[in-house]
Amino acid sequence: MKGEFIVFGISLLWILFCMRFWFLIDRENVIQRRLIAIGAGLGGGLIYMLGSMVLPVLREAEQPTTPATELHPSPTIRIQPK
Repeated sequence: MKGEFIVFGISLLWILFCMRFWFLIDRENVIQRRLIAIGAGLGGGLIYMLGSMVLPVLREAEQPTTPATELHPSPTIRIQPK
């Protein structure tokens, strides 16, 4: 659950970063503003999509692998009479 929030936060941070430049660009530069807005949307979506694809891989790497159980002979030795 924590990983999804981190991925969403990074995606939102990218969008806010791009929007910062969008506000700084003069209103007369319509094409440049539109390209920044498109880049913000596509980049944020791409970050979210790649992050959600990487999360399961990272979760698998975090889980410790259990070693295979070895069969040990019993500690007592029993001899059957003839």
